[in-house]
Amino acid sequence: MGRAKTVSPFSLNNIDLGELSEKHGQFLANDDVVLVINGHIQYSPFLEEGKIYQVVEPRLVLAMEGNADICINLQDWHIEKGAMMLLPSDTILEVKEVSPETRIVAVVFNEGIEVSEEAIFTTAPSEFDRILRMVYLTWDFVQLKPYRRRTVQNLLKAMVSDIQYIKDIEEKNEKHNHTTRTQELFIQFKRLIHRHCTHERSIPFYAEQLHVTPHHLSAIIKKASSQSVMYWINRATIQEAKLLLKTNDVMGYEIADRLNFPSASAFSKYFRRETGMTPRMYQENVSK
Repeated sequence: MGRAKTVSPFSLNNIDLGELSEKHGQFLANDDVVLVINGHIQYSPFLEEGKIYQVVEPRLVLAMEGNADICINLQDWHIEKGAMMLLPSDTILEVKEVSPETRIVAVVFNEGIEVSEEAIFTTAPSEFDRILRMVYLTWDFVQLKPYRRRTVQNLLKAMVSDIQYIKDIEEKNEKHNHTTRTQELFIQFKRLIHRHCTHERSIPFYAEQLHVTPHHLSAIIKKASSQSVMYWINRATIQEAKLLLKTNDVMGYEIADRLNFPSASAFSKYFRRETGMTPRMYQENVSK
């Protein structure tokens, strides 16, 4: 049995940034913020693959190049170019694998900036570039003499606020797209049952036609219509049966055969269960 991994604090305040070489990236730090431009995780002396860290200060990370597999708060993420990660204090982080070409831009917030929850997502290039320009603008303002602390702090707050706004929009769009996909699947399902209900009444058949699992199909149809898959299959079958029953010269065994029932009695039991009347009773009511 392997040894349990220890959790190490991950803070840039304990590191002498002046000792870092250019291969680590460009660093700029003061009491408010630490900025990292073109950071190279593989050469990082404070973030090693396979170790578990607890983030001390909240931070923003922008993936500029490459890709990485990272576990954040027990959830695995595959990070690629264009991804944003806004991580609050106490985030548990484990870098599992990093590609050699991976480069990042990072902002570590020292004081006065609250990050309430993590935000990890890939957004449109235009949104990514806008956040990146805010980081570069902050880099410029940090170096001004005399130091404009209020301006820098407002820039940092605006950065966090805008990322949280982008995340909310992305989540709303994802929810809308998911709803649209659900409705599209429901429409396809109804088309299939009207085409096949005369000979197929099993959930696995329709799930296979739609390239989903029976469980997933049941969940989607329930969500889209508040009814079960079998409700719609039975409804379509009964509609077909009623159309046939309106033709008086069609015998019960013929209808059972056309609808793929093993016998006339099986069809009669099915029809009565779904409608509350026998096929004969239905024919008599229609002919009145």
